[in-house]
Amino acid sequence: MVELRDAPSPGELQRALARALHDPSVEIAYWVPEYSAYVDAEGRPLALPSGDDGRAVTTVEQGGRTVAAIVHDASLREEPELVAAVTAAAGIALENERLQADLRARLEELRGSRARIVEAGDSERRRLERDLHDGAQQRLVTVSVGLNLIASRVEPGSEAAELLSRTREEVAASLEELRALAQGIHPAVLTDHGLEVALETLVARASLPVRLEVDVGERLPEAAEVAAYYLVSEGLTNVAKYAESRSCSVTAERAGELLLVEIVDDGVGGADPGGGSGLRGLADRVEALGGRLRVWSPEGGGTTLRAEIPCG
Repeated sequence: MVELRDAPSPGELQRALARALHDPSVEIAYWVPEYSAYVDAEGRPLALPSGDDGRAVTTVEQGGRTVAAIVHDASLREEPELVAAVTAAAGIALENERLQADLRARLEELRGSRARIVEAGDSERRRLERDLHDGAQQRLVTVSVGLNLIASRVEPGSEAAELLSRTREEVAASLEELRALAQGIHPAVLTDHGLEVALETLVARASLPVRLEVDVGERLPEAAEVAAYYLVSEGLTNVAKYAESRSCSVTAERAGELLLVEIVDDGVGGADPGGGSGLRGLADRVEALGGRLRVWSPEGGGTTLRAEIPCG
């Protein structure tokens, strides 16, 4: 009780119980009523032992409510007074730590939900891109080929030839718009050729000079590649629209278990991640993967976007 009088630091409660019970193998499982499950101190699900492996479980209650379970050596069943005294002394501290574990479990579930939402959105984007490519685009290509065959049989310079020419131009423009739309929904080049080639394609279409450096080695997990691609795509779009920049640089490199992506421009600065510029959505995508997006944008000092995306 003396040791637990003050709120113990994380992990200290388990060590204190281990010392009091003379059992260094003690573990604490915290009960989370909302999930009807036990979790560890970090909020991760934890299964209690069955008792067949030399381990025993003592349930701790406060005010008639289950707070936690102490997993200990089965030999302590022979000392029920000691176990009861220790669990009684630790009751309030266990309740406090249970609340912390409950919060961590909720945060873990929130992170998982965000990741699942992003994954579902990307999956739907891929499906739409395939449907457009295999459906509408192919039909327009077929129409274009048919118009070309008709044009070869129409008298040059005639009214029909002029009408046919305009129609062919409209079909070609529609096909180009559809391809751009499909690319925006989901970049097929990313799926087929990887991040480096996809970023080279983005840079080639940029409306200002962009210096690109990519060093990512082998293919990365798809979620990390997609997040990096959209970060660069949105970043270059913002530079072109708002930054009044003369040039820009994009770097993507792998550092251990992280993919580091950085976009730097020499524009007017003043970018606000919460101002509806699309940066908030990018931050959500990166954070859903357990990463972090930071923005430095002093007035008149250009803008730097830096993302750290887990890719292990």
